[in-house]
Amino acid sequence: MSESKDVNAIYEHVVSHIDDAISNGWIKAYYQPVIRGLTGQLCSAESLARWIDPEYGLLAPDKFISALEASNNIHKLDCFLVDKVCSDIHEHMIIGKPTFPVSINFSRLDFIMCDMLDVVETAVMKYDIPRDYLHFEITESMIAQDEELMKNVIESFRNRGYEIWMDDFGSGYSSLNLLKDYDFDLVKMDMRFLSDVTEKSKSILRSAINLAKQIGIKTLSEGVETKEQIDFLLSVGCGKLQGYYYGKPQPYDEMLKSIADKHIEFEQRQWRSYYETACLALVGLDRPLEIIEYDGYNFKTLFMNEAYKKQISLNGYNYEEIDRIIYNSDSPLMPKYRKFADKTIKSKGTETFFYTSKGNYYQLNATYLADNAGKYLFRGNINNISLDQNTAERDQLNNKLKELNHLHETVLLINKKENITSPLLGGYNYIEGSAYSPVPLDRTLKSFEEKFVYPEDRESFKKFMSFMYTGKKEFSKEHPFAQKTIRVKQEDGSYLWRDFAILPLTGIGDSEYLLTISAITDEMSRALDKLYYPDFSDDETSSLSNDPAVTLSSVLADSNNGELYDDDTTTEYARLWYSLIKNSSYKLFWKDKDRRFRGVSKSFLDFYEIKSLDDIIGKTDEEMHWHVDDGPYQGDELDVLGKGLRVYNAPGQCIVNGVVHNIICNKVPIYKGGKIIGLVGSFADVDEEIYRVQKLKNPTKLDTITRLMNIKAFIEIMMDYAIQYNDSGRNYAYIILHNSNQRRIEESYGKEVASSVIRQMGEKIIDVIKQNGAASRLKESYFAIITYIDSKEKLDELTQKVKEHIESINKVDGKSVTLRINTNNHLRTDPGLTDETIYPITLRELEQSEEKK
Repeated sequence: MSESKDVNAIYEHVVSHIDDAISNGWIKAYYQPVIRGLTGQLCSAESLARWIDPEYGLLAPDKFISALEASNNIHKLDCFLVDKVCSDIHEHMIIGKPTFPVSINFSRLDFIMCDMLDVVETAVMKYDIPRDYLHFEITESMIAQDEELMKNVIESFRNRGYEIWMDDFGSGYSSLNLLKDYDFDLVKMDMRFLSDVTEKSKSILRSAINLAKQIGIKTLSEGVETKEQIDFLLSVGCGKLQGYYYGKPQPYDEMLKSIADKHIEFEQRQWRSYYETACLALVGLDRPLEIIEYDGYNFKTLFMNEAYKKQISLNGYNYEEIDRIIYNSDSPLMPKYRKFADKTIKSKGTETFFYTSKGNYYQLNATYLADNAGKYLFRGNINNISLDQNTAERDQLNNKLKELNHLHETVLLINKKENITSPLLGGYNYIEGSAYSPVPLDRTLKSFEEKFVYPEDRESFKKFMSFMYTGKKEFSKEHPFAQKTIRVKQEDGSYLWRDFAILPLTGIGDSEYLLTISAITDEMSRALDKLYYPDFSDDETSSLSNDPAVTLSSVLADSNNGELYDDDTTTEYARLWYSLIKNSSYKLFWKDKDRRFRGVSKSFLDFYEIKSLDDIIGKTDEEMHWHVDDGPYQGDELDVLGKGLRVYNAPGQCIVNGVVHNIICNKVPIYKGGKIIGLVGSFADVDEEIYRVQKLKNPTKLDTITRLMNIKAFIEIMMDYAIQYNDSGRNYAYIILHNSNQRRIEESYGKEVASSVIRQMGEKIIDVIKQNGAASRLKESYFAIITYIDSKEKLDELTQKVKEHIESINKVDGKSVTLRINTNNHLRTDPGLTDETIYPITLRELEQSEEKK
């Protein structure tokens, strides 16, 4: 009876004193550390409420939490805890102490009794902390009690950039269904899995952890108390560990001291997503797997399972010992490892490396995972082909090698099913790749075509290579292989004919082929040259007009006082012209007497994105519909053709895919026997030319990061709006926006991520204003919008809409970010403003308001 009275008394005391406990500081926020398995660093903490009562002393959590839930007062405790955690994080940020994400436990009643998302957002704004510093834990039982409510809660919190964790995973009856139906960022394994570690519980835990990571959910095991438990959890790839082994719940500063005493380091914010990616990659641990970190010179093993150690015969060694053995700086394999790593970084995919070591033949597959601050992560799988159980692979390799023909300069093994190609003879020769490493087939063929195949042979090359995709049924005894002769670029820049052959390998299904590349005889090369290259000594190949009598020789004679050049000089001019139209950046064109196109350069075609000469030959500018105003062009050309005038630097505008380009054009007449037979001209994109001269990368009107207008172009636009206001009375407005958290983002993640944030801000602005205004990045993370608008109400509504759309950005380049957008706006008709002062006043007022905060 006495115990029952005590329970009732505590219940009544808790319910009647919850407000006093919060205001008087009886309730404290304690923190328990969470450690990342791969690094051993503190990566987060869980916040837990402790009630130290002046009358009852330290109340057990189950006593006051159950009382508050039963009395519908639990939201008061959880709202306080949210505010307290945010306050602690803010305080430690200000004074420079270590900060880290903190998880907070919620009750289902929190979302019934109040708007919990608003409570969290208010605290985040109040203390100006990043959203990724808060995680929220919910339990399976909460979802079971109200599925629809919790589904909306999970979605709304995650959309704002908060992580939602499922606590006590495995304690309910429908855990797998919850993973299927709800989106969680992390699951916390029920500590009862570790309370009695048996082979059965290990198998369940191993499967649960692997399942979660396979669907992209991070993992954490709580209740960790022994080294044996840690070793097991690390071996099965559990991402995070929590328990008394690392520390009990303590006040913030006491926990920091405890962690320091254990020599545990703190994970910095910029490395969080980097290591999260590595942890999620620890799947399929039944096969050899490792996680490797590379800094451009040295390698460091972060994880290696026993299956991997067995393949490389290093069972029983720890990671440091393994690194000293494998990545010894004196090892002849180190340069190859580095080259292989660099290749994987470049491809950002999966690469394969074959090598031998101590009489063993290895196949190493590496997959790029992530990079940050000059470090790179790979997941590696290895296969020791020399081991007895791998004799089938070894014998198959030997059989393939026997099929090589020593007459070929290069032989590649192609596996179209796996989309890889491997060098069997002569390395890669024409493409990047070591002599040992297979590369992706589709990317290799595309790169080879673009870099080495003669431009006019590229379509023929693609058609030839597609032959093997038709299947081996296309081959027969009479035609056992496919063959094609193609011009290939050599190291000295010249193009030589090479014989390509595709040979299907027998007895290996329908997926593997040999591709051979061979030199051909000089006699055959000369015959092909004569067949395929233009004969510039033949005057008829160089007609410049519809009149077949108008030849290159006759036209050149007009430039030499009527005297014909000798054949060598004529050929030289022809080659020069051929090179200009095929290979130069000049946008050249020539027309007949009727202003119809006779030809254009490749650069001309590329600029207008015209695929074939057939689409333009014989047509006029008017028929191509690419000028804003045809009049000036038509007039200039009539003057050239009818009066012999020379037009230089004539300004104009043309349209390419809906974009207006400012251009300058030059045109001069072509003469034959003193008569004009056509014209030749060139044009240049003004913005491209300005940048070329100034050695810049982007058009002068565009901001280098966002591709919005820069401040120079924006000032010009301001004048246009001012003219419309003064001439037509059309009202306009300015909106200035600034992300006040930009500096913190750059300090956390570096300039590259900070620039990506700015770029996304620009995209969000355009999403809202579309074609209804002009936008510019003024400086740093300041943006301006100018738009026609006629009321303050509409202006404020637009400003708020843009602000909210930008603040919806919560992840950039895989990094969690929190943007805080401050705004100011003015209508042109606001009192005291002029066209000259509206912009500087709007900007100055915003800067002054930020300084006061």
